[in-house]
Amino acid sequence: MNIISTLDPISLNDAARNPNLHLRDGVFDIYFESVENMHAYMDMHVERPGLDLKHSLANPTEDSGTDWN
Repeated sequence: MNIISTLDPISLNDAARNPNLHLRDGVFDIYFESVENMHAYMDMHVERPGLDLKHSLANPTEDSGTDWN
């Protein structure tokens, strides 16, 4: 399966008329309106909660009976 998006993720314009500027990311083909937009997309930080978060986001309460410390 291959998913194709011709909507530039930076400008939100249709980029189908420029088939040379695209990026294959797994099963996704993403098209870009310009080289600058492609680089901006590639430079965006991707959050990886399993690796990036150093602290628990749990909100334990005394009533829950769970000790998160």
